[in-house]
Amino acid sequence: MEQKQKKFIRNFIIQVVVLLLGIGAVVVVIDPFFHYHEPVGSLKAIVTKAEYQCIGTVHNFEYDGIVLGSSVAENYNNRWFDEAFGGTTIKGIKSSAATVDLVYYLEEALASNEVKNVYYSMDIFALTADANKEFPDDSLPLYLYNENPFDDVQYIWNKDVVFEHIPYMFAMTYLDDYDEGTSYNWAQYKTFSKEDTLQHYSRPESVQPMLSEEEYKENVDANITLIENVVKAHPEVTFRFICPPYSMLWWDAAYRNGETEQNLYASTQAAERLLVYENVEMYYFQNKEELITNLDNYMDTVHFSDEINHAIVEWMEAGEYQLTLDNYQGEIEKMRDLSEKIQEEYVVEYFSEETTQD
Repeated sequence: MEQKQKKFIRNFIIQVVVLLLGIGAVVVVIDPFFHYHEPVGSLKAIVTKAEYQCIGTVHNFEYDGIVLGSSVAENYNNRWFDEAFGGTTIKGIKSSAATVDLVYYLEEALASNEVKNVYYSMDIFALTADANKEFPDDSLPLYLYNENPFDDVQYIWNKDVVFEHIPYMFAMTYLDDYDEGTSYNWAQYKTFSKEDTLQHYSRPESVQPMLSEEEYKENVDANITLIENVVKAHPEVTFRFICPPYSMLWWDAAYRNGETEQNLYASTQAAERLLVYENVEMYYFQNKEELITNLDNYMDTVHFSDEINHAIVEWMEAGEYQLTLDNYQGEIEKMRDLSEKIQEEYVVEYFSEETTQD
């Protein structure tokens, strides 16, 4: 009897080990987070979870162009850039990305591939963020970011990977007409309307004193330096910076929080310091009045429809709304004037109460 028990235990252990090895092999071969390689066979690159998949695509895909940005850049179709400027484009995305985050992805991309084109969605809030923050940090699955092969067990034997992400990859490849260019796209699940935009806006109750330059200059200048250092080190790469069009409600909140001058300073310094490089182009859509004052283009104060994303690429291809050393001051001054007009004319349609001053 004892011999039979030992044999049973031994066989059970062998079966468990074989099962685990089989599961691990399936994960490594299918690799839905692209930690080891690009998709195999006819499987498509189903990329919907930036925090898990972005670093894998940056390291292991073949490309020569990369779109960098926050969630407002997720709704670009990569193929729009391919058609406009040539090459093969992927995305380096992080929701609410700070400059530190995007520069990390950018440097990893430049180390992994011969990048020719960078399309950098340059959010104002990223230019004013902490330039010394740590990235990647504990909010991310670090086992996908580091070079330690031993903690890959968190990926290889992960029940969500096995029972959710691998089946989803097969379903989206063979049962759905998934467009790989729409990586991380969320627009199909949202509605864009004035009603939705207003519903998602909590207007600051009072107007705060405008921030002084000393309160934001250090962060802005440090973040621009992070970008400038990469631009300077890679003269062979064309950097196209996109200043995305936030809605007038975003500018209303900025005014009421005392941040208008901070935001204009960030844009001015970015243009002044980056446009001196021959490998830099910058496109400014923030003062496009008919766009940002039409709340039907948005789902909240920041996020615009993918139709706007597409239009931005078309405008860039046509060379429209491009900043130069000769015109950037005038274009940003137009934004200052438009910010005042938003307060005096546009928002009163929705908020008629008297503005208060603390």
